Amino acid sequence: MTRRLPPILSRYGLASLLALSSFAAVAADEAMTTPAGKLGTAIVQHINADTADQIRRWAPSILSTAFDDADQADFIRSLVSTARDSGGLDVVNTRADERQPGLVFLRVKGHRTGQQAMLVLTPDDAQPGKLKSADLVGLEDPALYADWPKTIASLKDLPQVIEPVLQQLVQRSDFSGCVSVSDASKTVYDACRGLADRNQGTANDHQTKFRIGSMNKMFTAVAIAQLVEAGKLKWDATVADLLPEYPDRAAAAKMTVWQLLHHTAGLGDFFVAEFFAHRERFVDPADYIELIARQPRTGEPGAGWSYSNAGYVVLGRIVEKVSGEGYFDYIQRHVFAPPGMDSSGFDSLEDVTPKLAVGYFREGPFASDWKANWMTLPFKGSPAGGGFSTNADLLRFAAALQAGKLVNAQTLARMFDDEVPAGPGGYAAGFGDRTSHGQHIRGHAGGAPGMSADLAIVWEAKTAVAVTSNEGDSRAALMLAEHIADLLAASMPPANEPEAARTK
Repeated sequence: MTRRLPPILSRYGLASLLALSSFAAVAADEAMTTPAGKLGTAIVQHINADTADQIRRWAPSILSTAFDDADQADFIRSLVSTARDSGGLDVVNTRADERQPGLVFLRVKGHRTGQQAMLVLTPDDAQPGKLKSADLVGLEDPALYADWPKTIASLKDLPQVIEPVLQQLVQRSDFSGCVSVSDASKTVYDACRGLADRNQGTANDHQTKFRIGSMNKMFTAVAIAQLVEAGKLKWDATVADLLPEYPDRAAAAKMTVWQLLHHTAGLGDFFVAEFFAHRERFVDPADYIELIARQPRTGEPGAGWSYSNAGYVVLGRIVEKVSGEGYFDYIQRHVFAPPGMDSSGFDSLEDVTPKLAVGYFREGPFASDWKANWMTLPFKGSPAGGGFSTNADLLRFAAALQAGKLVNAQTLARMFDDEVPAGPGGYAAGFGDRTSHGQHIRGHAGGAPGMSADLAIVWEAKTAVAVTSNEGDSRAALMLAEHIADLLAASMPPANEPEAARTK
């Protein structure tokens, strides 16, 4: 069986995953009487009462024709596995994002182990009584960060704050991965737990390479910015101007580089059945273009934000056309080489990559058995994601970006102009951005079966957090990274303040 990239990661990305924990709770009776709330109640009732076959027969009746067929299959599988593994569900609370009317979040708790998850439901206004999208996302125990401090007196205090939570993640969730923190390019915390290869019993260490999913979008965005800075490309250039081979010429004439970078070009995804049936055909960005052009659009260019893997593959093809170099070669030479990211790259399923961790996932948020992710992977990573890196390399990237080694200060500032609202913050050119304690937290997360990672740069303090894991789809890596980033933002003054204030 092939598992796809979870729809929530495709649509919402980092910003909305953070928002799962930050949206204000709304009155239960108010949320549950909305169309999505009523369908959420029905879903929980069927999980608690029906057999697997009954759920498979009933679930399609509440999914609209706008719901992608493969996404439907994934969602129905998640409902079946939840009914099998949870022992039944209770609704804990409901949440909503007022910027996305109709969207409802139901936090649920399994009877068997107490594991919690979030149902994310979007109604289809054109087809009453049906959902146009739905996801079931595992959540960490809310008590995990109950003793997390609001501030720390010194970076020397980080181990005593992080270690207890990391130990609980290992004990409760069998967490596997690495956690690193840097201050002005100096590593001040670095720890690894778990196994890189469960068959061989190989432990993770500081040289372990992890797949990082959509974090590669940052690298693609930097490549585009470099070409703009070099005068070879314009932010407002259209796909029609840059890619004569793009089949949908009418759409290409409307889509700009700026829109592609911000997920506002109206492109959808390429993780469809055809892609997985012929993974070996999709190696270079050019191999994707015809498939991407045939997929349903999510809207008109410039009309709104809709997270798009396809858009970043198109950007990768633009990098090739404008630079005259292959995408992977360009990234290695111009993005990885300047910071010294010697342990980062893109591999194919045929390659032997020393120290690369094997990915593992659980088939649903309430399952307990691990499965290797070989059958879920693309044949090769793309400009949208799928490469690998180490924590040390990710921190090198963060330092180089702020030091002007990749783009100059003016170009970097432009990348964060005119952000598109998304989740609790905004989406810039290839980076998520939110504010915490008066400082910007910028970076990107990546996640898919067998991989979870996050880079969170506390911008003004010039500190950064990298968390990588060879497990997914888990929120553990993401939430740990963001909690540490929030703590640093609350505790560390901007880097231009006196050194004594930073090292108290």
